[in-house]
Amino acid sequence: MTLQFDPQDELVCIGSHRPLADGGSVLPPIAQASLFRQPDMETLFDGLSREHQVAVYSRGTNPTLSVLEDALARLERGEACKGFASGMGAIAASLTAFLESGDHVLFAGTIYGPTIELAQRLEGYGVSWSRAEATDLDGIAAQLRPETRVLYMESPGSMLFGLLPVADLATMARDRGIITMLDNSVATPLLQKPLELGVDLVLHSCSKYIGGHSDLVGGAVVGSVEHIERIFRKGLLLLGAAMPPLTAWLCLRGLMTLPVRLAKHHADALSLASWLAEHPRVRRVFHPALTNDPLLARQMRGHSGLFSFELDDGFADAIVVADRLRTFGRAVSWGGPESLVMTGHKVDPAEAAPALPASLLRLSVGLEGVATLQEDLGRALG
Repeated sequence: MTLQFDPQDELVCIGSHRPLADGGSVLPPIAQASLFRQPDMETLFDGLSREHQVAVYSRGTNPTLSVLEDALARLERGEACKGFASGMGAIAASLTAFLESGDHVLFAGTIYGPTIELAQRLEGYGVSWSRAEATDLDGIAAQLRPETRVLYMESPGSMLFGLLPVADLATMARDRGIITMLDNSVATPLLQKPLELGVDLVLHSCSKYIGGHSDLVGGAVVGSVEHIERIFRKGLLLLGAAMPPLTAWLCLRGLMTLPVRLAKHHADALSLASWLAEHPRVRRVFHPALTNDPLLARQMRGHSGLFSFELDDGFADAIVVADRLRTFGRAVSWGGPESLVMTGHKVDPAEAAPALPASLLRLSVGLEGVATLQEDLGRALG
């Protein structure tokens, strides 16, 4: 399965749509400044009224950040984008911008743990939340309440990589006046475009594939001008999680190679997942391309370099296998050039009836040779 990217997306990643910076630089300069002087007070007051668009103070926006936001909005086919200091910064600003006391948020898919911790924190402010165990349209719809304000999704999820019927859920939510948000960090804008499927807001951890080099922490949210301005006013300005200009520049650097990196991540991960599916010590492999899920072809161009597998053994054996790996590093996160392994749990979940298998191991397939990675896995599995 060879990835075919949208040619227009490839041009956006390289920056072909941008005018050249001063001196012909192919990358914009880093505007490493906290504030920007204006020619007169009238211009300053006007800028303050449009702080999400005009560089007045870098908490609001910055010339380097604006270039990145334009690129991400183009890739996601959105009207506007705001960058944040982290993925959680984007999530927190988006949820708090739309949720008030008495509202309910429903989570669908395998949701990133800190997002659930944020929802638990919001309970103290009168916001309720629940998690849909089902992954089908009717099952998720049955969990909605009259006070549901936001439907928050991860598809694919970042541990089991299950897919949700995003277009159907977006239509259903819109008919009920519910805001939809989707974390698109696993797929990236090159493999899935949730806004074209009807989702209202798309969120990213730019620390992952967008940055691509394990040297930055950042986040972003893309949507309509109206929604992004609301997040800016009620979320970013008040919480202050602004993306620094150097981080924005590093994200632009990462975008330039995203298509070629993602193609290798995809091909090598699929090769390793197929090999692991036949290994005698492996019970199950969680990779969308191996499940024949029709949603993969319907709403995605392919999958990235992230997948997981369950051993026939327990939690302790998963720890042993992870510790035996030499090329795969033991670390959180994903999307960089180095291959990584992470367990599904930090402690033995045997007594907790966990949602994730006890012996789950997640792999982030990097840019090393696939034969080297297969040899490493084979040695660790024994």
